[in-house]
Amino acid sequence: MTPRSFLIKLFIFSLPFLLFVGIYFYLDPFKVFKHYDRYFESGQPPYVSRNKDVVSTENWINHFPEFQYDSYIFGNSRSIYWQVNTWKNYIHRDASKCYHFDASGESLYGVTKKILFLDSRNVKINNALLVIDYDVLHNPKPSEGHLFEKDPKTTGQNALAFQVDCLKDFFDFQFLTAYFSLKFTGKVQETAKRDYILDDRPFIYDYVTNEMRQDYYEEIIKKNPEDYYGPRKAVFKERDTTLQKICNVEIRRPQMEMLNAIADVFRRNQTNVRIVISPLYDQQKLNPSDLLYLKKLFGEKNVFDFSGINATTNNVQNYYETSHYRPHVSDSLMKIIYAE
Repeated sequence: MTPRSFLIKLFIFSLPFLLFVGIYFYLDPFKVFKHYDRYFESGQPPYVSRNKDVVSTENWINHFPEFQYDSYIFGNSRSIYWQVNTWKNYIHRDASKCYHFDASGESLYGVTKKILFLDSRNVKINNALLVIDYDVLHNPKPSEGHLFEKDPKTTGQNALAFQVDCLKDFFDFQFLTAYFSLKFTGKVQETAKRDYILDDRPFIYDYVTNEMRQDYYEEIIKKNPEDYYGPRKAVFKERDTTLQKICNVEIRRPQMEMLNAIADVFRRNQTNVRIVISPLYDQQKLNPSDLLYLKKLFGEKNVFDFSGINATTNNVQNYYETSHYRPHVSDSLMKIIYAE
């Protein structure tokens, strides 16, 4: 076989792969390749889940010149229910000056990189709300997977490597099957919903604040809680509400270095900061050693621990599912943390 014929056969053999690569970059299903002024259509399902770290970063880059944000909420997906319309009243800022700089499955590494990203651009941080839990503190390293990797613009990581990782996940057989079924039929397969491959849940999105709200589910719950919680009884597993479980120590040397870098930025900005440890459904209490370190670093009056067994975590109707608590919980906790 001559080199020329070998290359021709190789090209023909590679055509299906090259076709799908072309489709990936043309359709950009994860919205990580092209430029977008808006990453979600408010009131509509996203269908293909977005990397919220990329959304938060790129949306900030798009709109900071217009709004000049100076107040930020950081954290994982639980932080999105700390709503700006409530928060702005406590920090006395217009909503357009507030920004949700969150990410799905956020890590302390991600929070640190975002704050250092802002600092590197000489952005003033007048107010900051850090919504954390043991999951956030646990991981001092970059996250993996196209939904959780950090935007290279905040981390300095290789942008090409990031695109390659997203492309690899695009070639997942289950995703391809569900995605092209959606494209051809306009409907999401039940298996794709059940396996969290595609998402047809509608939500409200405000690009100015980068805030998401589950108004659709709130309306169901407010009308008749049983309509929402009845079909989800299997989701809310029974807990031992008498024996308090304590989390492992999460703040070790890498976490200490990151937290100190965050605290240094806040000191230089004279930031009005609050650190909130989320009231999670699993009722695990943040380790006292970690809580003590946070209070020493950020000030005892600025750190609030709502983890563990308490009135909030005991009530199933304070949660959408076992990972996310509802906005009215955050609203009630804001009264406590900004009681001054």
